[in-house]
Amino acid sequence: MTTVRAGGVRLATRAMATRFELVLAGDDPVRLRAAGEEALAEIRRLERQLSPFDPRSEVSRVNARAGREPVPVTPTLFRLLERARHLWDLTGGAFDPTVGPLMRCWGFRGGAGPIPDPEAVAQARARTGMDRVRLEDGTVAFETEGVEIDPGGIGKGFALEEAARLLRELGVPSALLHGGTSTVVAYGPAPDRRGWRVALDEVDAGPPVIVTLDG
Repeated sequence: MTTVRAGGVRLATRAMATRFELVLAGDDPVRLRAAGEEALAEIRRLERQLSPFDPRSEVSRVNARAGREPVPVTPTLFRLLERARHLWDLTGGAFDPTVGPLMRCWGFRGGAGPIPDPEAVAQARARTGMDRVRLEDGTVAFETEGVEIDPGGIGKGFALEEAARLLRELGVPSALLHGGTSTVVAYGPAPDRRGWRVALDEVDAGPPVIVTLDG
């Protein structure tokens, strides 16, 4: 879907079980629209590459093989996993992209089931942690069989950053991108403003906080 407005173009697509929207500012709507369509195509491509639910995806291929041998991966996936490892280190393991076994144990894969017993949870936890993932020379290997990468906690933000990088390369001077309104990337000035104004909902149900993004 594309909507041309004064000073910019708005585009949207469905991917990663949510709505992605781009608002692009500039003087050439035709060029903006073409660049935006390329950025949306990149987001959809990343969905196909990163989905742990699609057996044909690169992530599924890694999950199936990396417990037995190092698996060569694309630079894009390697970069995402390096970023994920950094966040895992930064949060002391609170952010963990290897939660696949726990997601499966608790019924978040393939439908809800009974509450798992403590032994099943312990067995799943034994297969989590980025310390069980080796990233070397463009390959991924798991120290333990049964480890599963699930990029769900980082995928939308990574896709938005990749789309923003592509838009910059294509000459789009200013843009705001969001995925499901929960993840936002912006750069350059908004039309007729110094930056992009974004409303942040308050946790305590108070009035939203308005911030200005100008990257």
